[in-house]
Amino acid sequence: MKTRTKRSRKESEAEQASRKKKKVDCFASLHDDLLIDILQKLPADILRYKTRFVCKRWFSLITNRILFDHASLIIETSYGSRTVRLMDISEDKHGLTLKEQNLEIPYTGRIKSWCNEFLLITDLYKEGSLFIYDIIRKQGSFLPPCSTSCGGHYGCKCGVGLSYDKFKGVYKVVHAFLGPQIQCELLIFKGDIASCNSLKWKKISGPYYTGQRRYYWDDPVSVQGRYFHWDVHCSKYLVSMDTVKERFRQTCLPGSDVFPMNKRYSLVEMGGFLSLLHKVSVDKINVWMLKDYQRSKWEILQSINVSSHVWSSIYPGRVLPLPVTCVKGKRYIIFRKPGSETGLYSYDLENKIMRRLDVNIAPAERCVVRTTEAASFF
Repeated sequence: MKTRTKRSRKESEAEQASRKKKKVDCFASLHDDLLIDILQKLPADILRYKTRFVCKRWFSLITNRILFDHASLIIETSYGSRTVRLMDISEDKHGLTLKEQNLEIPYTGRIKSWCNEFLLITDLYKEGSLFIYDIIRKQGSFLPPCSTSCGGHYGCKCGVGLSYDKFKGVYKVVHAFLGPQIQCELLIFKGDIASCNSLKWKKISGPYYTGQRRYYWDDPVSVQGRYFHWDVHCSKYLVSMDTVKERFRQTCLPGSDVFPMNKRYSLVEMGGFLSLLHKVSVDKINVWMLKDYQRSKWEILQSINVSSHVWSSIYPGRVLPLPVTCVKGKRYIIFRKPGSETGLYSYDLENKIMRRLDVNIAPAERCVVRTTEAASFF
């Protein structure tokens, strides 16, 4: 009797294991596109911090096809459009891989900021109008009108940016503007954007130091979806903002007695850090990285020889390519060649090689870089 009971238990356990195995196999047989349709129905935070770490396949699909958590950028016309091109740049053992797709937006405007899955779009013709769009769920909503003292976001009197506060799980729209002194206001919303138009802006203290930008402002460089940095055309500091603490401050610039900081520098986000490319001479650029935001601690990453053939072949003379973004591994910097023969190039910091990317971009088109919180990879 006991033997029969044990045998029946074993058979039952074997059947249960077989059923579980069949269920897993059945789910694994789903086509990628169908699986993506299912996953896209989950909240973005669940996708980003939990679901994509279930297995390698899910990580690849969610990272590459839904969240675009590589060096992603959008190419749009300078005057804004409903159709934009989304470029996803990833690194593998053979170099860089590019994927391009068209992105339809149900609103004609100019993209000002891109954080996680949300685009912040402004209308060039309607003063103070801001539109928030979720590229995962393909949903959007107008935000309540902000202060129009800046002239409506299309001039050089204001800068807007979108950030993410991971501690409170909310997004923050930052609007810094001249009125006549620098002022700032915030709009806070959660992942659900359906009720955004009923929210209210709140005023916060703006920066007291503006360098040479007393009469105009600009959009910030965003790092980790939290820190904003404004180039204020000053040789001593940047104006920065911790959007979680909602505070402005001066961030001292790097430099030395041998290579004092001047106004010939460019800012770019690199692997979750702010990087600064400083032209110290006719043929040399120093690449600095802000390793500690709180203490304004910079470290020099590398020096680039500008006079080498890889640079002179891109743009002869003294005008340098402009940094656009950096691939996650901090090995490649993506540059854009200025002028009428514009193009995108990748510079390999390890092998010191510059290559043109197979991307068509017109002089009238602009690049919008995506920012996201630094996350672990599978």
